[in-house]
This record gives sequence, C-alpha cells and structure tokens, in this order.
Amino acid sequence: MAKQRNRRRKATATLPKNPKPPAGFDADVFIQAGHENTPDNKTGGEGPLGNEIDWTPIVADEATRILRQAGVSTIREDASLKRPERQNQRFRVRIAVFLHFDDPDGGETGASVGFKGSSDEPAAAAWKKLYSKFFPFPFMRDNFTPDEAAYYGFKFTITTDAEFLIEFGDLGSLRQARWMKPRLKWMGRLLAHFLSQRIDKGNVPLPDFPTDVPDPHSNGEMELHDLHVVPRSLPKRLPDYATQKLSAAAGVPWEKAAAMPQYNIYKGMMPDSFCVFQNLSAMPLPGVVSAVIYETKFAIDSDGSSEASDPDHQSKTSLRHADGSSLDARTESFGVIPLDRAEAAAEGLQKLAGVPDFGRIGLRLGDIGIAFWKNATAIFVYGDKGPPNAVGEGSIKMADLLGIDSDPRNGGFNDRDLHEMGRGITHIVFPGSSDVPLGKIKTQRNPAQIEKLGQALFAKFCKQ
Repeated sequence: MAKQRNRRRKATATLPKNPKPPAGFDADVFIQAGHENTPDNKTGGEGPLGNEIDWTPIVADEATRILRQAGVSTIREDASLKRPERQNQRFRVRIAVFLHFDDPDGGETGASVGFKGSSDEPAAAAWKKLYSKFFPFPFMRDNFTPDEAAYYGFKFTITTDAEFLIEFGDLGSLRQARWMKPRLKWMGRLLAHFLSQRIDKGNVPLPDFPTDVPDPHSNGEMELHDLHVVPRSLPKRLPDYATQKLSAAAGVPWEKAAAMPQYNIYKGMMPDSFCVFQNLSAMPLPGVVSAVIYETKFAIDSDGSSEASDPDHQSKTSLRHADGSSLDARTESFGVIPLDRAEAAAEGLQKLAGVPDFGRIGLRLGDIGIAFWKNATAIFVYGDKGPPNAVGEGSIKMADLLGIDSDPRNGGFNDRDLHEMGRGITHIVFPGSSDVPLGKIKTQRNPAQIEKLGQALFAKFCKQ
C-alpha cells in the first residue's frame, strides 16, 4: 500500500448473484479490493512476483464468491469509491474489510492490520490470530503506518461489528511473495471462513492449507525464469571439504533449496554457490523460516579493534552492543553484509545495475550464521556492512576460528586465491535471526548467546 504507481486494474471476475441482505442492512459483509479501478495514481506496490493492484482482486473475488454461495450477502467494492460522485455513499453492513499488500520503501515488513476505533480492535485481533497460524513471517504492530489507521475507506461503511484494513504481507520481499502468490485464492477462502464465523452466518469451513501448490497466476515458468530462481534438489557445487558435512545424508534439506545464480555477479562470490532454503519448520527463533548458503573469498576485517596496522581499519562497526560500543574484530566472530542499494546511495556509493540486494531475501545486520572451512567451523553474526558490490569478509576472530591467516595486511583469501583453490569459505545464514529492530544498530546479544543460538539454528536446520 505504500508506493504509488500509474496503472489501473479494470474488470473483475463474474461473481455469483448476491443473496438478499438482512432487514436494516445493505449486506452482511463489505469487501474492498485495495487500488482496483482507482481514479488516481495510487495504484499500490509492485513486487518481484506481482503487483498489489492485481493481487487484491484475486483475494476479494474468491472471498466474495464463497460467501455468496454460502448465503452471506456481500458487497464487493473497489477503489472507485474515491470518485467525487461517490463521496456521499454509505454501506450498512455487519463487518467490513479492506484488502492490501505492503510494499515498503525500506526493509522487509510483514502482515498487519489497521483500524480507527477501539470497537474495531477485537475483530482485527481475531483475524491476526487466525492468519498468523499460517503466515510464516512477522506481523507488524497494529496501525503500522498512519494510512492504516486513517484509511479513507472507513468513512464509507457503517458497521455493527467492525471495519478494518488487512495487509496480507510484504509483496516487495521475494521470500514472502513466493509464499503468498500461489496462495492468493486460499487467502480469499480463509477470509471467507473468518467473516462467516465472525457474523455467525453461512458456516464457511476452514480451508485446507496448501503446502505444495503450483502458481496459477503466472505464465508458465516465465517469472521464475526471469528471476533466475531455479529450484534444485542439490546445489551445483559444494567444496570438497563440505560434501559430507553439508550433504542430504547429513540432514541438510536440499529438497527445500532454490538456486539463485543472479548473486554470481558479486565480486568474491563462488559462482553457482548461492542457494535459499525455504519453508523451514520449528526453528529455535520465531520468524526464521529460511536459510541462505553461499561460498566466498575471505578478506580480514579489523574494524572495531585497536589494530593499527590495517590501512582500511575503522574504529566503529555497523552493529553495536547494547551499550553503544562497537564489536571488536579481535575477540568477536562477525561477518560483513554488503550495503543494499539505498544504503549505498546514502553513503555516496553506487550499487551496480543488476546486483541484487541481500535484503531482498531477508538478510540484514544482526542475522546469525555458521561458516565452514576444511575441518573448522565458526558461528558468526552479520556485524558490519561492506562494499555494495562485493562479498566475503570476516573479522579477525572469525578467521582464527576457521584456521585462516588473520593478519589484516596479508591474511585471508582474495579473488585470485578463490580461483586458484577452486573453493572458498562456505556460509549458512538464517534470515530473520537478527534481534536488531529495523533502522536500529544495537544488539542485545553477547558473543556467548550468539554462539549458542547459531549452534541451535544449525542443528535444527539439519533436522528438517
């Protein structure tokens, strides 16, 4: 709902005839598909797998179809309510919902609800409780943006129960979009069940949750192919030292992995090593439902320490302790995450065209991972931000744990070393494991806690 686009969606699907409303009401239920047929430029967000203006009608039409078939009279509306000639219209219903998908300008968000009055909160809370049983990503706070609490559509409905806005998730997030898009009609069925139960009419059953569904809204494999996302049962490559410890026989869930060769473009990345594991279950930290694996060079980061011999040394790290102090590269194991495009621009740097952000797949400062080199391992946290077009840098302590020369002047492995060795450092990172709020830089975790969480995340990852 956050971004403004210059496109309109027109015709909607043919729906069943509307049952007769109860006495004194225009209908039992009111459903609006956000941005559909809008008369202005506010046509919603755009994501890697689709646009808000196209997704909200799919959910709204499915919910309306099921409710009407169950005998629940339902008004199905769109954003043409904004037209001047409609400003005095009012709809008397029991409950009203306004459907949207988020697409923020900043980092990844999630689902949320918005409402104006306290009388609307119980219904919104009940929807959150139901949807969160299935939605594997975060729920943002209620009235997450000012537009949610002051949504223009609220003035058009007069309800006996509630009126509230639903954000189903962040369509700008690739991992959320890949979960949501094949389930749009299921969302409509879930909404119909909720509304039916809420007004105690129609007895619409809880729909079965689709665990493995094809995407009915794409043209074959076009969109996935364009994104270079090719599901695989095994990665193209693993370094020789990792073929046993990270094999399917060792418990690594390669059947849940998708290769993402667009990340090959990063300097320091071993080609065809970048994969994303999805739909992880029962992980030790709430919100962790995926993992990322990649193989890189290893440059030494001395930031935060008193290492004076490193010409690139900086006294501060991007991640800070709870007291505001920087991490110490000599005593704390941390990796470096590339600056996203907006972050690079804010620092006067340029992210090259075609280089995808790590943030697009949920990776960010404070996330926890585990690295492998030969027979050694190192738990680490993303503790610093680095060049926007390069990857493969870690602290002195991380290098020591991996048995790598940790001298900031001539230690580690550069791109030439990576090419000559034919292998690099393997990283597995868990998006969503950070405890750092969006836009903040402080972690409440100490090195011992990070070590314990990293071990627990990897252990559960190998038991999917």
